[in-house]
Amino acid sequence: MRFHTFLPTLGSGTGNFQVVGVPKGSGLGTSSILSGACVKAIFEFFGQEVSDDDLYDIVLCMEQTMSTGGGWQDQVGGVTPGIKFITTKPGIDQKIQVEHVELESETLQELEERFALIYTGQRRLARNLLRDVVGNYIGSRRESLEALAEMEKTAVLMKFELQCGNIDGFAELLNTHWELSKQLDKGSTNTCIDQIFVSIEDLIDGRFISGAGGGGFLQVIMKKGVTRQMLSRRLHEVFQDSGVDVWETRFI
Repeated sequence: MRFHTFLPTLGSGTGNFQVVGVPKGSGLGTSSILSGACVKAIFEFFGQEVSDDDLYDIVLCMEQTMSTGGGWQDQVGGVTPGIKFITTKPGIDQKIQVEHVELESETLQELEERFALIYTGQRRLARNLLRDVVGNYIGSRRESLEALAEMEKTAVLMKFELQCGNIDGFAELLNTHWELSKQLDKGSTNTCIDQIFVSIEDLIDGRFISGAGGGGFLQVIMKKGVTRQMLSRRLHEVFQDSGVDVWETRFI
């Protein structure tokens, strides 16, 4: 899914530009998205067209060169608008297939109303976590292989539930995905993240993490009737001024 985050403004720019405060180690894929924007800008500067597929590949190479450990999912999610179902087959030469998931207006509105993005106040570097995940996969760790196989099925079911307009079913699968992520890598969660989820247990139906986990942002599907303001008040009651809070978002 692609959503826009209304971030705290650090300073005003000129024209159509604005400086915003995206925390380092946010889990929002900002390194890949920024790389994608730079690639796009360079091609436009020289008056050349660049296809989405070529852009994905160039950013993937940039991520590996910079040793940030990124794949292709962040630039696909950030550059291509809307809610997407993204697939590719195994192999070095990745052929990415992007399928736009069209939702009924009522479904999208409910998703907008019930979705919330929570900052944990913690920063982390994805490359350290990704090395563990890749290492476990290459080492044929049984729990990792089983989790990856189940994640593939879960993603298909999540797409189905959204297309059916079943946000509750989607939230359940989000919980399943979260459990699989922890099975894939124990570093995807920590005491702080667990405490945040426990503190809002009665307000949410679904929970997940942005990016590789271990900090950054959390994603939740709130129960019907719960608002972001209610969620924010609860977090402030428990975590005070630690930085844990709800950030404004909308799907684009």
